[in-house]
Amino acid sequence: MLAERESQLEALLVEREVEQFLYEEAELLDNRELHEWFDHVADDINYRMPRRLMRENTSSVFSEQGYYFNEDYGSLKARVERFDSEYAWAERPPTRTRRYVTNVRVTREAEDLAEDELSVESNLLVYLSRGDSDEHTFYSARREDVLRRRGDTFEIADREIRLDQTVLSTDNVSIFL
Repeated sequence: MLAERESQLEALLVEREVEQFLYEEAELLDNRELHEWFDHVADDINYRMPRRLMRENTSSVFSEQGYYFNEDYGSLKARVERFDSEYAWAERPPTRTRRYVTNVRVTREAEDLAEDELSVESNLLVYLSRGDSDEHTFYSARREDVLRRRGDTFEIADREIRLDQTVLSTDNVSIFL
């Protein structure tokens, strides 16, 4: 009984650490502290957002071949560095964002996880606005992450973003989700 309670307590502590990591990540991205965010990206990351497919009588089918983006460490690094340059045209004026992370669930069910990795699912709602326009939009998505423990924090080893909408309400996706 005591061992079971200790195991449950340990699981709650890990879940709390993961939630805090995701909230801090959201704050870094909302504050456009992209280099600090990139410090939490694993050098073997796979970061992708597959296209949702419309099929009759199904609601959650995603392409395994078509992506809004499918990036690795090098392409993410180039995107972060481009934000510092004069060539980030899609971010002129910069997008203001507010990320809401909810329904965080931590599992270790994936068989291919390393000892220091966790499978994490979360919901993400992102509010976006630009310049002095009164127009705004939202992205609503489900994220499936693999987080790898690195010291007293985590790094993102894998992220798949599954948008709820089939058609983007923006011209591009220039922010990180």
